[in-house]
Amino acid sequence: MRRAVSTVAVAVAAWALALAARAETPKDEVQKIAEQYLNSLTGKGDSAGRDLLLGGATVNAQLFNLENWRVVSRAPPQAEQGDLKAAVTMMGDLDKAGRASLTRIVNAGSGGEGLQVHQISEAEAKKILEPTHAKAQAFLKASPVLAYVARVDKSVYWHPQNPVRTLLAGTDASGSYMLQLHIFTIETKEGPRQVPRQWPLRILRFRAGKVDTGWKVLPASDWNAE
Repeated sequence: MRRAVSTVAVAVAAWALALAARAETPKDEVQKIAEQYLNSLTGKGDSAGRDLLLGGATVNAQLFNLENWRVVSRAPPQAEQGDLKAAVTMMGDLDKAGRASLTRIVNAGSGGEGLQVHQISEAEAKKILEPTHAKAQAFLKASPVLAYVARVDKSVYWHPQNPVRTLLAGTDASGSYMLQLHIFTIETKEGPRQVPRQWPLRILRFRAGKVDTGWKVLPASDWNAE
């Protein structure tokens, strides 16, 4: 009798576990933010979802739409705590190096006289950009997550609409910062042939002193979705 009762108990437990496994996993706050933003792009949700973009929605972001979307995968979350003053200093050093490199490239390309244009070779460009590259690598080594969201390893880092640079400029550059990052891989099907395309959707939260962004969507640049 006891053996029969035990068998029934095991069966009931297995059934309960199966039901639990089938149950929908509760959506966390980050996933809700991602879905709210994506739905705003397809017109299925409130257009206010575009306001979740860090730094606000640019004109191009306001006009951008998607036909559909699905989440392909979600990377393990990343978190980083670091020295805010050091990070702001490295950002400033990188800015100075970048401006200097840009000036050298413009001067080298102008030919120095009249309207003559000199074509810079790959070797020349690489040499001119070496100081900027060195500063970017130092930033990446010291604060890899912050450097990643600030796009310091990209050649288009200097664009004035980079929202992370504005965010850091708005801090008091003292104490520490906490940065949390979640990356989703999204697939959309586009055009008459519904060609699939996969791209990263990054959700972050930055806290430092009185600054707390809340969960925000890190915008892809208008010139490079990666």
